[in-house]
Amino acid sequence: MQEKDLLTYPVVIWPAEKGYNVFVPDLRANGLATQGTSLDNAIYMAGDLIGCMLADTTNYPKATPLDEVVIPAEAKKAITTLISINIKDYRNGDEYDEK
Repeated sequence: MQEKDLLTYPVVIWPAEKGYNVFVPDLRANGLATQGTSLDNAIYMAGDLIGCMLADTTNYPKATPLDEVVIPAEAKKAITTLISINIKDYRNGDEYDEK
């Protein structure tokens, strides 16, 4: 894996009625959300959301520093952490040229 293929973004994870809610603030203008059935699954789903949303681009959004992440009001007992993915895992063998 080359360093340019590693993407790292902050995520906010908090308990829901069933499982965990996940918010990725740097995807799209207002962030994107997903959920997981367990904490491990929520972390996996966060990475999968990042990979799926950025697989078709090389124009990646800038990652917000972890200490500057705005936690959603409904996120009681939130965990704020960083998730890293290898973007090549989300591309179907397509090569993207850096522009």
